[in-house]
Amino acid sequence: VTMQRTKKRPDSMPGFQIGTSYLLVIFIILCLVTFAALALSGALRDQSYSQALAKHQTEYAAAGTQASALLAQIDEALESETPEPALEALAGTVPAISVSVERQNAERPVFEITALIPVSDSQNLQLTVSADAASHTRRITAWRETAASGWEEKTTLPVLGSDRTATD
Repeated sequence: VTMQRTKKRPDSMPGFQIGTSYLLVIFIILCLVTFAALALSGALRDQSYSQALAKHQTEYAAAGTQASALLAQIDEALESETPEPALEALAGTVPAISVSVERQNAERPVFEITALIPVSDSQNLQLTVSADAASHTRRITAWRETAASGWEEKTTLPVLGSDRTATD
C-alpha cells in the first residue's frame, strides 16, 4: 500500500473577496439611502415654500380685488354731478380699509386718496390715487406692498470697528 500524499488544492476564490463585495453592497445601499433622504428633504422644503407662496398670492389677490373696488368707487364719485363731496365721503365708507382723502389745492379740486389694504399680518397694499374733480379723471400714483409695522432690530451682531470701548 502506498500512501499517496494528496496536496490540497488552493481555493479558486479567496475568502477576502466575499467580504469586499459585501462591503461594496453596504456602501452602495448607504449612498442610495443618503441620496433618497436629501431628495425627500428638498421636496419637503419646496412644498412648504410653494404653499407659503400660494397663500401670499391668494391674500394679495384678495387685497387687489378690494383695491379695484375702491377704484370703482372713486370712478363713480368722479362721474357724479358733485364729485368733490363724493370723494370726501369715501374716507369712511370702505370697511377694513384705512382710506384718507386730502385736498391738494384750494383753487383746483385735486384729491390725494390713500388706502392701506391689509394683505397679511405683516404687509399692506398701499394704493394712492390722485383724483381731479374738475376734469373727472384719476391717476394711480402708487400701488405697492408696504410693511404693516416698522422694522425693529431683535438681535445685534458685533461688527469689526463698531464696538468702541472706553479703552480705545
